[in-house]
Amino acid sequence: MKKPIYRVFVDFEYKNKGVRAKVKKASVDTFALSKDPKEIEEYIMGRMLSKIKRRREHCEIKITNIKIEGQYGETTDRY
Repeated sequence: MKKPIYRVFVDFEYKNKGVRAKVKKASVDTFALSKDPKEIEEYIMGRMLSKIKRRREHCEIKITNIKIEGQYGETTDRY
């Protein structure tokens, strides 16, 4: 069964774990297979961590905005 592919822009804040860590902002432009914000967050967590060059246990990430631009196509059926 084919699934739709959406282009997604995600803005997020991150900081190193600690008492007085500075909050920094970044954004990711990527594709996702769902419009649900929870599924998008799980799907792109690795991409966000590689962008900021941190490990999940060393930083705190808070998503501030998720913008779904539109559908860009569908996945292919291989079977």
